[in-house]
Amino acid sequence: MWFFIVLFIVDVIVAGIYAKSSYPVVDKKAFLLKMLASMIFVLSGSVAFAYYGGDVYSKLILSSLVFGLIGDALLSCDPFFREENRKKGILVTTIVGAGFFLLGHALYIIAFVKEIKRLEAFRLPVFLIVWLLGIGVGIGATVALKLKHGKLGVPMLIYMLGLCAMGALSINLAFFGYKGNLLLQVLLVIAPLMFMTSDATLGLKFADKERFSTAKMRYLTLLTYYPAQMIFSITIILRALIMK
Repeated sequence: MWFFIVLFIVDVIVAGIYAKSSYPVVDKKAFLLKMLASMIFVLSGSVAFAYYGGDVYSKLILSSLVFGLIGDALLSCDPFFREENRKKGILVTTIVGAGFFLLGHALYIIAFVKEIKRLEAFRLPVFLIVWLLGIGVGIGATVALKLKHGKLGVPMLIYMLGLCAMGALSINLAFFGYKGNLLLQVLLVIAPLMFMTSDATLGLKFADKERFSTAKMRYLTLLTYYPAQMIFSITIILRALIMK
């Protein structure tokens, strides 16, 4: 377990260095730092899978982590575009990258659904309350801050619906599937909330760069995203331990 704790700390440190080096412009050095941070959470999931996994849940979690790495790469391609193709290239890679993240969330959803079904832990009212609350906060923030997403509006709405569903299922699983396993419960509540915070701040940046493309916002985005991915990788271990 100490190995994963060390990886967690290292990943957060690398993410912090990346956040600092990538503001205000992402260059090739910053891109490599981001890829290193993303490869660390994939490494964590891979080792957890090799020693503690092997079942459907762990396969789905690991696959989602890999999709996250691909999405990270696509969302940081800025330094590789020529000036004349930059605007179009960034738009395309942003949409495709968000698609990979959405696929990753879909795999998280499938993993949590299967686990909830195995444990007979689904509570529809709880799921709906958390899901609708997340959507309501997202829409409310969009209206209150007068955000305009333009061409990204529909993809971002679809992404938000999937992200909130993932969070609602994770929290449902935590409260009703793993009773008596406090650490696993806490992690399965914290991770989706961190993911939502990260993606919300990233959405603010895409919607209004003038107001929200700041160093503080970048730190908030990255220092919630990487711990969230690491936590989901660690659930492979904790789940395996309680099943022994």
